Amino acid sequence: MAKRPSNTFKTRGFRSKVLILCEGLTEKNYFNAMKEDFRLPKTIGVEVFQSNKVDCKGVVEEAIKKAKREGFEEIFVVFDHDNQDKRDEAFKLALDKGISVIFSSICFEAWYLFHFRNSTRAFASEEVLEKELKKCVGMENYEKNDFKHYSILKDKLASAKSNAENIRLSVVENNYGVEIFNLNPYTNVDGLVLFLENQRT
Repeated sequence: MAKRPSNTFKTRGFRSKVLILCEGLTEKNYFNAMKEDFRLPKTIGVEVFQSNKVDCKGVVEEAIKKAKREGFEEIFVVFDHDNQDKRDEAFKLALDKGISVIFSSICFEAWYLFHFRNSTRAFASEEVLEKELKKCVGMENYEKNDFKHYSILKDKLASAKSNAENIRLSVVENNYGVEIFNLNPYTNVDGLVLFLENQRT
């Protein structure tokens, strides 16, 4: 049986400056909406990686630069599987630099789907997962980068956290030895949500 992955987010204390650097606008909009809803301090910054190409390693490299330049002490990088190259390099670099990776497979919308379902079904592409998400009540007209998603989903946050943890543990145990960046489905967005919940003023 695989070792249960530990959730270190539960015990972390607040540091003066926190950066959440997101791969795309969907993630940035979601966490900004959460930041506003939770009334989190301005010392928690939510930004998007500015690049013309999808590159999860580039997200980590940019986070490292921002940490040095702007003095961030706690850093989260948010990116997807989405069949990207260099996922292994991104994870290794983040680990080496003490950066927390918030990873979703196959895409960030897996986190949205877990608000409604507790299922270990794997999805081959973002398009297929989004089609499934649109079957859920309130998400029929889903469009990426829309600010309204958070308001639709926030009342189901407890279910999403529980489902994400249960699915993650099940997938890890049933895929012993497989690296996190190759698991599908998988998300640990619930860990970052828990961290943010603990920063409420």
